[in-house]
Formats: sequence, structure tokens, C-alpha cells
Amino acid sequence: MFFYEMRRVARHIAMAAAVFAAIVSCRCADGLSVTVTNDSALERKFETVELQMDVLHELDSSISAENVVVLDSGGAQVPSQVCPCRNGHDMLLFQASVPCGESVHYVIKAGVRDSYDTLAYSRHVPERMDDYAYENNLVAGRIYGPALDFPRTLGSDIWVKNTGRLIIDEWFSKGDYHHNYGEGMDCYKVGGTLGGGALVPYSGSGELVTGDNWASFEHVCDGPVRTRAVFTYNAFDAGGARYSAFREIELDANTRFVKSVTTFCPVGHDADSLEVVLGAAMHDAVAYMEGYNWIAFTEKASDSSDPDADGNISVGLVYDTGSIASEPFVGKVAGHAGIVTMAAANVPVTVWTGSGWSLGGISSPDEWERIVRDFAYAAENPLKVSVRRQSGMISR
Repeated sequence: MFFYEMRRVARHIAMAAAVFAAIVSCRCADGLSVTVTNDSALERKFETVELQMDVLHELDSSISAENVVVLDSGGAQVPSQVCPCRNGHDMLLFQASVPCGESVHYVIKAGVRDSYDTLAYSRHVPERMDDYAYENNLVAGRIYGPALDFPRTLGSDIWVKNTGRLIIDEWFSKGDYHHNYGEGMDCYKVGGTLGGGALVPYSGSGELVTGDNWASFEHVCDGPVRTRAVFTYNAFDAGGARYSAFREIELDANTRFVKSVTTFCPVGHDADSLEVVLGAAMHDAVAYMEGYNWIAFTEKASDSSDPDADGNISVGLVYDTGSIASEPFVGKVAGHAGIVTMAAANVPVTVWTGSGWSLGGISSPDEWERIVRDFAYAAENPLKVSVRRQSGMISR
């Protein structure tokens, strides 16, 4: 009898161990639960969610940059991307749309990531005097590199488009991007200005410093969610003082705004802070609107033989409120729309520059004002994201 009871107990222990192992395996496969909440007064569409990969791996050791997938509440895979970011960590990126006052739920787990179209792309263009060009499914543009003698500026060139497909490589290969073949063109003039927008030092005496072209670059990533690149700038004169700059740009899918994070470093002098301006050149403006930390204006195509036929170009500037170090001046500055404030030296400053086209989805200056105003509001009121182990997950 004793022997029989021991065998029965052993059998139960073995069964319990097998069940426990199955539960652990199942629970590991369940992955992590992610809740994205919108407690703002604005519906959010296609906003990028960023999650640090090492935190996800700590919560579920089966998850890695190579196998991580994102599922929506119905179990369908969501386009996602792993991208190195400025904090030195790899970030998992995906986009969420969340109505006002609601939450949406996702699962992150190890799996086989589906293949998705690249919607955000950038590259160095050595065949066109060191341009660095970027685009997503809505906008395109470029900044200038060392091989170009003029212009010399941190400013950007705006390329207008009315197609969701990526076209910059095609346009460069044709060498005729000032002509509209039906999907857009370059009909925006930069010259010796900040063009479609950049953050630069400001002398305070009415002089707007355009800076210089980038000296070196690093392309970081492209994908279904984001393209990212970093640039260094050699020292340039800013009202009698010299500064070098380090700049990161990010362009996500489904947005009209390029994010720039710029750090100004004193060269040959000590400075705790400097006056800066986020500016964009104004040409033949037909509308202008502003807020505390944003400007939206619309103008006729400025580099065109037929500006009426080529439509209106809209430009937007948004200054991160967390980066504003003094009460900003918002208005006209030396032929530019500009937001002037103080910035700490050697500290990253975040701004956004946006663009739109009347022949490419922007119906009116009023619509553009709403887009810029809403973007500024959303930047100040980010979505809230929480991550936890699925219910019943065993802590490791």
C-alpha cells in the first residue's frame, strides 16, 4: 500500500510539473500587455509609440529586437520597427490611433515579424552635391551638405508631393525635380535663408544666423514607422561668438512634421545659454497665424515660373514647450516667421518643422492652421503608455 501511494504521489508530482511547465510556456508566449491612453481633448491618429527594448526584454526575456511583434486587440500584427534612439537604447516603434478619453490595447510578444512597406526613408545623395533627402508618405525635403557652395544654411528645402509612394530616388535619378510630372516637385526657394525651417542662434540685433551645411552625417534607420539621421556641424560665427552644432532629425510615417533635436556647443568661449530662433523664410505669404509656441503660414510657390498653377505651400513651426527657457517672441524676424527664446548651451532643444501643399491634401490655410495648432497641442499632451505582464504572468 505504501509503495502504491508513493507511486501515485510521484505521478501527481510529475503531472503537476508538466502542467506548470506548460503554463509557464503558455504565459511566456502570451507576452506583454500594452495600454495606450488618450486623456487629451483631441483625437489622436497614427501617433508613434516608443518603448525601450531592454525594458521589454526584462519583463519578458523571450522578446528581442529580432523577434518582437506587436498585435492589436483583434490579434492582427501591427507594423513595427526597432530603431536606435538618442538615449543609446533601441526603441520599439509602432503607431496608435486613439479617440478622445479612450484607451487602446496591444500585445507585445516574441514571434515572426511580418514584412511591411517602408513609409519613412532618407539617404545621403552624393550625386547631388551631398544633399541629405528624406520623405514619408506625405512630405519630402532635404538639407544641404559640404559639397554645395550655396546655400550654406541649417535650413531645409521643401519638396511637395501628392502621392503616398516614396519618390525622392526617382526624382534625383531624373535630375528634373523642378518639373511636376503629376506627383509633385521642388517649387520652393531656399537661397540664403532658413528655408522651410531650422533652429539657429540669434544675435538679438536683428541678425538671423543661417549657420552652415552639415559636415558629417550618420544614417540610422528607415522603416514602416521612422527614418532617423544625425548630423554634425563645424563651428560657425553667430554674432561674434562661435558655435558648433549636433542635430538629429526624425521623420515618422503619417505626419507632416520633421522632428529636429539640436545642440549648440560654444567654441573658444564659455556660455551657459544663447538666444535662438526657430525660423522659416516667408516669401509671398497669403495667410499667417501664430500661437504661444507655433506658427502656421501659407504662401504661393516661391521657386516657380507659374506660382498660381503650382499651388500654395504651407509651412509650420512648433517649438517644444519643455525646451523653451524664456518667454518666447513669436512673429516676423528678418524676413522669416520666427520663434525667439533662450536655450541652454550644450543641451538638446526639440523643434518640429512641417509642410503641406494645396495640390497635395491641404485644402486651405485654415485647415493648415488647424493641423499645426493640433500638432502643437498633441506634442504638449502626449499619449500615456503602460506596459505590464499579461494577467498571471510569473515574475522573473
